[in-house]
Formats: sequence, C-alpha cells, structure tokens
Amino acid sequence: MIGEHTAEGWEARLRPRGAGRFVAAGFLGFWLCGWAVGEVFALTFLFMGARALITGEPPRPGAGPLAPGPALAVGGFLLVWLTLWTFGGIAAMGELLRSLWSDDRVAVGPDGLTVRHRIGPFRSRRGVPRDQLRWVQASPRTRALTAETATATVELSKLGTPLEREELAATLRAKLGFGQTRDAAQETGALPEGWQEAVVPEGGCALVPDPARRRRQARVAAGAAMALGAGALWLVLKATNDLALAPLAAMACAAAAGLAWGALWLWRGRQEWVLGSGRILLRRRFGPRLRDVFEARSLELVVFSDGDGDTWYGLEALAAAEPEPVAPWTRRRGATRSRRPIAHSIRDPVVPRRLGAWLAQRAGLPLRDRTTEAARTADLATLRAGLEKTGKVGQLAARLIGRVQLQKNAQPKG
Repeated sequence: MIGEHTAEGWEARLRPRGAGRFVAAGFLGFWLCGWAVGEVFALTFLFMGARALITGEPPRPGAGPLAPGPALAVGGFLLVWLTLWTFGGIAAMGELLRSLWSDDRVAVGPDGLTVRHRIGPFRSRRGVPRDQLRWVQASPRTRALTAETATATVELSKLGTPLEREELAATLRAKLGFGQTRDAAQETGALPEGWQEAVVPEGGCALVPDPARRRRQARVAAGAAMALGAGALWLVLKATNDLALAPLAAMACAAAAGLAWGALWLWRGRQEWVLGSGRILLRRRFGPRLRDVFEARSLELVVFSDGDGDTWYGLEALAAAEPEPVAPWTRRRGATRSRRPIAHSIRDPVVPRRLGAWLAQRAGLPLRDRTTEAARTADLATLRAGLEKTGKVGQLAARLIGRVQLQKNAQPKG
C-alpha cells in the first residue's frame, strides 16, 4: 500500500500482491484459449443451422435438410449455453487483468471517499459523499475493503494483502472521524436500496419492495413473455402439419405462460409489511384483493451457510416477542409457522442489518442480532452444553467444536 497527499486529499494505492496470482493467471490464460475455441465453434454452428432453416438448404454438402423441431430445440439450448459461456469468458478476462494489470486508488477528503479502479486499459471512478458514510472496514468474510452507506455497501478494493486492507480501513476511519468500534447510531438511518415506505389504501404505512424496480422487472418479464409467446405461436402453427413439433410447442407455451404470470405478479401483486405499534403484519396484495399471512412481534438477524458453503445474512420476523434462543444453523432457511424471512443477502450483512434497525425503530420491535461474534460464541456454548448431555458421542462432538473454536480464535485477524 502506497499513501500520499494529492489534490483530492490523502490517497492510498493498492496493487495485486502474492505469487499465487501468477498461477491463477496462467490457468485463466489457458482456459481462455479453450473458451475462444468453444465460442467460435458455437457461433459457427448456430450460423450454419439458422441459414439452413431459413433457406431450406442442407447445412453442409451431402447432408439432408434440417428437421425444424429438433433443430430449434438444439439451437435454443446452444443459444442459452453460448450466453452463459460468453459471460463466463468476460468474467475470466476481467480476473486475468485484475491479477496482472490493475490498481485501485482510494482518496479521502473533506467531501468523502473517492475510489478509482483501473483494470487493464479500462478505468472507472466512484465517489461516496461524507454525509452518507457510516463505516469503513475490511469485510470479515471476504476481506475486501468496503464502505457502508445509509443504503448500501460499496466495495472499494480487493487488491493488496489482507493486512494492507485492514491497515487502510483503520486509516480511513481515523481520517473520516470514525471510532475504531461501531456504535448504535451507525446502524440507523434511511432504508437500504430496494425498499420503500408506502402509504397503503386501507390506512397506515407499509414496508414494500421498491415499486420502480418491480416495474422494470415486470417490463423485462413481459417483453420476454411476448417474444417467447410469438415463438410458441409459430410452433403451434407448424405443429398442425408436423406432430413432431407438438411437445416443443407445448413446452414453449408453458414457458410463455409462466413468464406472463410472473410479469403480472410483478406489476399487480406484492408482499408488504404493514407497520403497527409493537408489531408488523405480512400482507399479500394482488390488485384489490388482500390476504393477511403472518403477524410478527420481534425481529432477528441470522447467519447461515447454503449448500455451496456461501455465507448468508438474513433478517427474519418472529411471531413471539421473546423467542427461545435457537442456533441459526439448526433451522432451514425459509418460512415456518413461527417466523418469516424479510430479506437475505450473500456475504454482506449491511442490508438486513439496516432494514432491521429501521423496522425496530419505526415499529417499536425488539431486534436480536445473532450475527455478531459474541452471539455466535454464545450459540456455540449453548450447542456444546446440549451435546454434552446426550452421551459419550455428544461429549466427543462438544470437545471437537471447542478445539475448532480455540484454533479459530488463535488465528491472526489480518
């Protein structure tokens, strides 16, 4: 990390570090060679198939004309595969450039933070106003340098070493006037991005997903439904003369109907949390029709892992005002009779935490944070105590959990 004073204020520069990045870059370069071959092959195959269907000529000399049904099925699959393959190649190119030819410059001044990214020949710049900043840290999970605002988390840099990012986070907090520990005031403020407080026709206010975002999603879904519906109609007309196309036409019609229903739900329906005094009510609305689903008396921030090992943070509404303590990993993610999920985010607790703080303040609900190290340590202690009462196998498991916890606590934070 290189720090210096510039016209924008104090600026730090982070670059890629470590010999392991050259190994990753070599693998990515080799993979991208294969990616280019697959890209050319798929594009050529799609071009030849489309030309054969349009002109009625064989795709190559000596071959017969293509049957529309199987050709469309193979072409549709290949088009989806090619789309994913292309995005994967673009992401790999970005990682290759980030490993070998990149730097991030983070500047702090009177107006806030400014970060400039350079990846190969591409440059970008983003500013974070001082009045929106709530915290700067190296993320405990990803170790990326991040800035938390009232509504979102801004990733500043993944470059440098973990120790450099930790040191830079401490320096930025000092220059911005933050303490080295969080306080409760930093957890309150505006609603996070994607949420909005709205007045409901029946009176009162409710927490709802951002209507503008849902309208955009509805338009995209409606456009996709119309395009797929046109293709389904064409297949239905063709299937009247060729029964081999009937299964494909049926699948296309079902997919178009599903997309159309999704667009209609996004446009006319929503789930909303009606705000009360000491409670919130989950209500499902579709046009003029309403249905009350769940009443909550408290909130809980939880952390859990999915099947891929990714860490998720969630805000959940609980029916009981003072629920019994239950370790988060003993529950399945999703709705139960006693709780309902409100918001989840992967590897980033900011949105659930800010949403929980806003709801707790706005509706007067108790909020229990189970994502802190202290809470997770207490959960482990509760789990170990329960295991020790189950017999010798449970006692052995409790000792293993204790050893793992001791090893984790002994590891350096940087």
